[in-house]
Amino acid sequence: MGRQNHRKNHGQSHHNHKGTAGHRGRGAAAKPAAGPVKVPDALVGVIGRDLSGRLVLNPCSKRDRQIYALDAAGMAGLGEGDIVLAKQGSQFLRNMPQAHAEKKLGHASDPGILSLISAHEKGLRTAFSQAALDETQGMTVPALQGRTDLRQVPLVTIDGADARDFDDAVFAEPTKDGYHLIVAIADVSWYVRPGTALDDEAYQRGNSTYFPDRVLPMLPEKLSNELCSLKPHEDRACIAAHLWIDSAGQLQKYSFERALMKSAARLTYDQVQAAKDGRPDAVTAPLMQDVIEPLYAAYDMLRKARDDRGAMKMDSREYKAIVDRNTGAVSGIARRSSADSHKLIEEFMILANVAAASALEAKNAPCVYRVHDKPVSAEKIEDLRTYLATMGINLPAGDADDPEFFNTTLDAASQTPYLAIVQDAILRVQAKAVYKTDNNGHFGLALERYAHFTSPIRRYADLLVHRSLVDQGGLGAGGLNAAQRQNLSKMAEHVSNTELASQYAERVSNDRFASAYLESSTGCKFSGTIQSVTAAGLFVQFNDIGAVGLVPLGALPKDRYRVDESTRSIVGARRVYRAGAAMDVCVVEADALKGALLLEPANGNSADFPGLSSGGSGRKARRGHSRSPD
Repeated sequence: MGRQNHRKNHGQSHHNHKGTAGHRGRGAAAKPAAGPVKVPDALVGVIGRDLSGRLVLNPCSKRDRQIYALDAAGMAGLGEGDIVLAKQGSQFLRNMPQAHAEKKLGHASDPGILSLISAHEKGLRTAFSQAALDETQGMTVPALQGRTDLRQVPLVTIDGADARDFDDAVFAEPTKDGYHLIVAIADVSWYVRPGTALDDEAYQRGNSTYFPDRVLPMLPEKLSNELCSLKPHEDRACIAAHLWIDSAGQLQKYSFERALMKSAARLTYDQVQAAKDGRPDAVTAPLMQDVIEPLYAAYDMLRKARDDRGAMKMDSREYKAIVDRNTGAVSGIARRSSADSHKLIEEFMILANVAAASALEAKNAPCVYRVHDKPVSAEKIEDLRTYLATMGINLPAGDADDPEFFNTTLDAASQTPYLAIVQDAILRVQAKAVYKTDNNGHFGLALERYAHFTSPIRRYADLLVHRSLVDQGGLGAGGLNAAQRQNLSKMAEHVSNTELASQYAERVSNDRFASAYLESSTGCKFSGTIQSVTAAGLFVQFNDIGAVGLVPLGALPKDRYRVDESTRSIVGARRVYRAGAAMDVCVVEADALKGALLLEPANGNSADFPGLSSGGSGRKARRGHSRSPD
């Protein structure tokens, strides 16, 4: 991992949450995302004691700086270190806002407590209603009648090594002028019908939520991990998208059908990529000629089509904490792979999503589109232009009317050390993708129409698309009911909001697990990159593990500093700290319960781009915290 210990050696980290206030840093490790969700919806805290020895509640959110006095009514059986869901009262007690403990979630030392805190802060459902569970009893795989038999087609699933639900399978075969692709998706609409308790539970959740140590699934395990999981060598109901592309990767025709399939193999991304790179194993070797090679050949065509239409060239940088689910120990943080095997599945799914939207639009059928509008803030674009100029990278003149506007800049940045920070900066000016019943296209993918079809196990929007496809294709039971047709726009808005809630919970959970990993790293040195600057100080992202922490302005070497927003820098008389520049830092404190990292500079040097000696004039400069010169 490349960390250096200035003071002592540290072994594997276990989170030993102390419930201290800590420092309100940014925490860790998530891909930047736009969106209005900024704070928790619920008060979750750890019980501690004040200076008088009385029990108080310290919020687990690093955004909440209050300490709450607990009323006596909810304190029975509670003690230091307990994590509780609380409700803020309207009164003050001992000069502190009052809170009432409503539910004990566990203890700060419990394995799994970090994800539970994150889930309850956003009000996520952690248990299924008994009525929903009861409806899954007796469910079985349907008979072949009314379905196409695809059990002899060597469809395979390709997922992460730790995946437990397999909701998509793929196959490709050459045609005279291109390829015939099959994307088979678990037929969730057969099992989850409108008007049932199971459907209401799925709708309320809106989507599955993924934490480092657990999943809060949209559907009970009887479906998500069994009947709707395309396990190898077992009959499974699916909706199959047949997709025909030409040699340029352009979609020529498509059809959808209900089918019965039997996965030929459960493969992993790394396993498939190794086979393609000449290192097949006992499972992939027999599949090379008829399965894996055709998949990659079709992918090459789809990738060319993506480049030709000018989709944005953004590479994902995501990190995953490696957690022992039994002990809660965090043994490491690894960057997720971005091999071609990942991109292959991504392109197959995108094509199926386009076909689903096209099929519904062609029949004027109800559709929940995945909409990504073009950036509309001219001020944000100009701010981005000013910032990129400090790196010697130019943003084209004019408005961001198509993705090529940004691709030109990304191509230039790829020849510099600043590609990652440029990608983040461009991502921050993008609109947030949402679900709508009106089609505005997908800016980032450069597509005129797009819907989510490929993950109905974990996204309710996909289930709505499946139901509409069932209706328009005359595929049998399980379509939309009258109430859903009438309220589809409101339902699309709801699942957009549940997605934001899950993203927030996932992000702060990643922060907490990264902080847990670093709790034993006080004094350790890390190489990082300044992610952003504010009046509070610098947010620095560790290069190897993606964790993000705060270097407070007061921790910088003595100088008189001002924040220059236009160049995204903190400028002093002797030093400059600029977003995107390399910076070595040391860990001062890591608070797992809050997901907060407090850092300090590892040296007294500036952190700026080579060749720049000042922060620039900065049309938005403002005075920050000042220190007297040495």
